[in-house]
Amino acid sequence: MSFFKKFAASVGIGAAKVDTILEREAYEPGEEVRGIVHVKGGKVSQDIRFIDVKLNTWYSIVKDDEEQRKDTTLHSVRVTESFTIQPGEEHQFPFSFILPIDTPITVGKVEVAVVTDLDIQGGIDKSDHDRIFVQAHPWMKRVLEAVENLGFRLHEADCEQAPYFSRRLPFVQEFEFIPVSDYYGELLDELELIFLMDEEGLDIILEVDRRARGLRGWLEEMYNDGEQLVRVRFSQSELEGAQELESVLEEIIDQYAE
Repeated sequence: MSFFKKFAASVGIGAAKVDTILEREAYEPGEEVRGIVHVKGGKVSQDIRFIDVKLNTWYSIVKDDEEQRKDTTLHSVRVTESFTIQPGEEHQFPFSFILPIDTPITVGKVEVAVVTDLDIQGGIDKSDHDRIFVQAHPWMKRVLEAVENLGFRLHEADCEQAPYFSRRLPFVQEFEFIPVSDYYGELLDELELIFLMDEEGLDIILEVDRRARGLRGWLEEMYNDGEQLVRVRFSQSELEGAQELESVLEEIIDQYAE
């Protein structure tokens, strides 16, 4: 075997390639994600140590009034252990996993991707990056629709660092609404919502009287300054009653908007 071919493969030239094909592109949290990892050998035989499929997203960190983006893995699955792939040889590896219930929905600045990591012994690792569209869970969708029915429009959504909630992930997804009705337009500049979901129901955290806080972030400031966040819990049965849900949210917003 040519030394030059080995060397070229070790730096990524003529090395094995990976391509992941997903069954579909749109999912709801709790649904099964299925796909196939296609691996094609390069110009020389190579030892593959493993193939991992990861579900990744990105969130914001604010330090010294500067915003930074950081990636994190929501879920990871080992597709295969070590094997050797010969020149031009092709392999296919099916995989599946359940989309975690706390996966952020892809709206605003939020991006979620399935990233395939092909670990090559003695060479440069190969990867494949496939964005997916994460739709709102039915419970979350009912809340978002209720807020819009009350006279608000979703303005922005992003994932922000929030370690003080003691959740599995180091961030929460924040939804920023602006009032479009005359009534709330006179009372509020913005309405902020955060969803903390589990298998039995949904916690909603609201800030209904947000002051301008700069880049530091309203969550961090309110937590560190000891101010109270409005937090309400809805069970599965309560989330299925759209009219009752809307009434409860209206009562909470009205109470804290004045």
